[in-house]
Amino acid sequence: MGFLQNTSQYELVAKLTPQGRRKLATSSNTLITTFSLGDSDSYYVSLSGLTGGQVPAISGNGNGVDLSNGGANYVLRSTLNLNGSTDKKPVDPASISVVNSFEHVGFKTVPFYYSSNTITQNCIDLNDTQTDSLTNLFYSFALPTTASDFNKYTGLTSSQGGYLNTAYSGIAQTKILVVGIDVGQYSELIDGKSIKLEMATSASTYSIYGTYETKGSPLTTEDTAVVDSSTNITKYGPNRTMLFSDSILKPNGGDATKSWATGYSQSKPFSTNGKQRFNATTNPNLGLVADKPVGVAYLDKGFLVITEPTIVNSYNSTYSGATGTSVTFDTVRNKVSQSITCLANRGEFGVSNNPTWSAGDIPRITEVAMFDTSNTLIAIGKLNKPYNKPKDDFIAFNITIEY
Repeated sequence: MGFLQNTSQYELVAKLTPQGRRKLATSSNTLITTFSLGDSDSYYVSLSGLTGGQVPAISGNGNGVDLSNGGANYVLRSTLNLNGSTDKKPVDPASISVVNSFEHVGFKTVPFYYSSNTITQNCIDLNDTQTDSLTNLFYSFALPTTASDFNKYTGLTSSQGGYLNTAYSGIAQTKILVVGIDVGQYSELIDGKSIKLEMATSASTYSIYGTYETKGSPLTTEDTAVVDSSTNITKYGPNRTMLFSDSILKPNGGDATKSWATGYSQSKPFSTNGKQRFNATTNPNLGLVADKPVGVAYLDKGFLVITEPTIVNSYNSTYSGATGTSVTFDTVRNKVSQSITCLANRGEFGVSNNPTWSAGDIPRITEVAMFDTSNTLIAIGKLNKPYNKPKDDFIAFNITIEY
């Protein structure tokens, strides 16, 4: 155990106890219902009390792995009385809100090595069902496999329920190149807009980027999206992104002034840095020309599937330059969190059962404990420095618990 960091502002670090994590796995109800304010780190005989950087932590962070876990067998040595009869108060009713958000782990580049499996590269022929066991991936990736499927892509227009006159028509191929990223190299999802694949073949080295379909979403929304929300791409499953390369066709049907590389790796790629979205169809009235994807990225599975024949047919696993293939991407994980608001009104929590406290002392709050209906300690939060709460003071502790 160490000290919490000293900062200019008050910070409250909260962690779920083991009992809290266990109850989360078995309960569908809102767990946290009440809270207590503690002063277990306060010694009122000392005139000044602890300052920033001197408050003991709850537990370690394990290099960021255990940010939400801690508080094993934690005990509040002393608490503040709410109004003389109890030390617990219901949390604010709005605290029942539970939200999902993505936490970015960061960009990384994964190179290909023959001596490891960080990246695998496999050419797969749909017609080679006798000797190639990987042909099952056509079905896994929801790619066309039957004559009817292929006709939908190459024989029927969008008005007929097909994709012939759309950007998706070229995805129907019998040969694909599958680039697999080892599961140890990414978190829950790969951020679709962050993908850059350098694909080396005997013909050329192709720079391939992930981007989203042009639709009604604001560019600022696309900046934060990690998957393409277009309904068109859901035919390949959830968490998918289309892939594009200037070497095959530049944006907007081949506009020489544009590039799929524009805005790559920027914090606001679409709204500020001009990252190109792709057009699913041609619309002369809007000056849009259908684009040509070279494949599909499966962001949860960790696969980049290249369908463009120019690239697939020039790939040769024995070609020495094939080792030049690499993938760069940002990886993210889903964060489920609950915001808990604990209100200490004027006239509340003015008396402590800390044996060193005496009438006239101003309570020195260092912790916020959160309980369920059976008074089981679900989570414990520690302030990075004591908060002195006079009797006529009002304070709101806003705590975020990550599950």
